[in-house]
Amino acid sequence: MSTKKVRSKDDRAAALWADARRDRSWSSERQVELDRWLEGGTDRAALLRLHEELLDDAAVIWATQRAAVGRGATKRSSFVWNSRPMALAGVTAALACVVAAGVVLTPRGETIVGVHGAPQPVILADGSAVRLNGESRLRVNLSDHERRLRLKGEGFFEVSPDKDRPFSVEVDGVRVTAVGTRFNVDQRPDADGIAVEVVVFEGLVEVRSNRGMSTLVHAGERATVSGGVVQRGALMRPEAETDIPSWAKGWLEFNEASLASVLQDLERASGVKVELADPAAGRVLVSGRFAYDQPENALAAIVRLHGLTLTRKGSDRFVISKA
Repeated sequence: MSTKKVRSKDDRAAALWADARRDRSWSSERQVELDRWLEGGTDRAALLRLHEELLDDAAVIWATQRAAVGRGATKRSSFVWNSRPMALAGVTAALACVVAAGVVLTPRGETIVGVHGAPQPVILADGSAVRLNGESRLRVNLSDHERRLRLKGEGFFEVSPDKDRPFSVEVDGVRVTAVGTRFNVDQRPDADGIAVEVVVFEGLVEVRSNRGMSTLVHAGERATVSGGVVQRGALMRPEAETDIPSWAKGWLEFNEASLASVLQDLERASGVKVELADPAAGRVLVSGRFAYDQPENALAAIVRLHGLTLTRKGSDRFVISKA
């Protein structure tokens, strides 16, 4: 996976030159200026070729448009398609938005690993975007006929439309299939082993269990698969009204969730380890909104609300016990 970012003056200048060369006003005088610039550094020609290739990359084009929408632009983006195949006017500023947002472009056939902290979007080769929660992994397989991903953990997906290539996420025998939509998939333990939860933010997805049971899930709905059985229901607060899940923004939100499950989510997102001195405390119900970049503050608030005691055992290890 490439993690190269636009940093140096030459790199940025190359992006500007690549964009300028596609303008109809390009002249012989400008070509002379470009030739003079190219002679000033051994790497400049390679940088120029790289940015010209980026201008023709569908994934970059889609990513820049999504970045603009996320920054408040309308869906009728100001980016302009011209007569050349996949060319994009003004891509330099848009690419800067993508880099600032922490986007990484990844080719097909990669494994993406989630990290602790607020996850950054990763743009796949087909233009789809993925965010992974901590301690999650995603194997990406893109072919000419389908887009198949294998997930372990939790991920949020913004699918680039392509009716000829179905986009599916497989996790623990459950397959979630979409054409162009936004949805979250989470894998977590439950009484029957592993449960898979799918929340749809936009569009429509099909959820199919390993027993062949399937259902269509619309925006503002949730489907849970446990023991091969698929259950669907409306959300108390439709996520269709938000842009991305709260965990992807650095927040954990709970509504009467067990303390044990809250600690699992906090550990996955931040990396802290929390031990319950009394397992019965894990059944305490927790509601609230906590920032996971400050896990000790979140833990302190929880124990204070429920009359428990928090003890630090190391830089990222804690014990919760009864007061």
